[in-house]
Amino acid sequence: MSTATHQRGFDQFKAWVRSVFPGGPKAKTYALVGGAVVLWASWPALATVAYPAPPLLALGASALVGFLFSFMLAAKQKALTSFASVPFKTLAFVAIGLMGNNAFYLAAIARIGPAEANVVHYLWPVFLVGLASVLHRRAPTLLQTLGIACGFMGVAVALSPQMGGGLDLIGVLLGTCGALTFAIYSVGRSLAQVETNVVGPSLGLAGIAAMTAHFVLEPAYWPTTGQWLAIVLMGIGPFTVANIFWDKATREGCAATISSLAFLTPLVAMILLAVFGLGVVTIATVVGALFAIAGAVLSSGSK
Repeated sequence: MSTATHQRGFDQFKAWVRSVFPGGPKAKTYALVGGAVVLWASWPALATVAYPAPPLLALGASALVGFLFSFMLAAKQKALTSFASVPFKTLAFVAIGLMGNNAFYLAAIARIGPAEANVVHYLWPVFLVGLASVLHRRAPTLLQTLGIACGFMGVAVALSPQMGGGLDLIGVLLGTCGALTFAIYSVGRSLAQVETNVVGPSLGLAGIAAMTAHFVLEPAYWPTTGQWLAIVLMGIGPFTVANIFWDKATREGCAATISSLAFLTPLVAMILLAVFGLGVVTIATVVGALFAIAGAVLSSGSK
C-alpha cells in the first residue's frame, strides 16, 4: 500500500475518533476527572499496603515523592519559575487540604476497614455539591437532592453490617472529616482561579510538615520494601498526577457535575481492593457503592 493510502486511512480513523469522542472543553474536563478518579481509586489499595507504617510517615514520605516528581515535570516543561513562585498562603491552604484529607482517611482505615472508610470518605462530592449551592445562594435541584440522598444512603448501607454493635463512630467521624476537608479544599481551589499548578510545590511543604510531626509524635519506623513501593506510588499517582488533573478540572468545569462523576471512585477503589485481596469487600459495601453511582447519575443530570 502507498504512503498516500496509509495517510487517507489514518485521516479516516482520526475523523471516526472525533465523531465518537467529540472534543471541546467539556470533553477535556471529563477526561481530567476520569483520570483523577482512576488514580484516586488506587489510593485505598496503596494505603492498605503501606499500613501499618505510621500515618504521618507514610503521608510525609509520599508527599515528598510527589514534590520531587512535580519538580522534575516542571523542569522538563521549563516551568521552574512558576513552580517556585506560588504564594505561601496558597501553598499552606493546599498542603492542609491534601494532608488533612488523607490523614483522616488513613486514621479511618484502621478503625472501620479500608472498603468502608473508602465509601464514607467519598461523601466529599456530596459536601461539595452542598457547599457550591450555599456559595451560589441557591437550593440544590431536585436531582441534586436525590443524588445527595443516594450518597448518604450508600454510606448507611456500606456500614450496616457494623451497626449491630460493632460500629466505630469515631472511625466514621474521621472519614467524614476527611470528606469535608477535601470538599472545602476543592471549593477553595475552584474559587481561587489560579492558573499555575500549585499541587506540586504544596506537596513539598506538606511533606516537610508531616515528616517533622512524625519525628516528634510517632515512634521510629522503617517501612518494608513493599511499603516503600506503595508510598512511592502514592506520591506519584493519587497525590500528584490525580490532584493535578482535579485541580485543572475544577478550574475549567462545573463543580456540581465534576463532583457527581467522582462518585464513581468508591466502586473502582473497591474493585481494586477485591482484585488484590487487600480488604474485605462485602455485598453491603458493593451495594453502598452502587447507591453512590446512582447519586452520580442523578446529580450529573441536573442543570
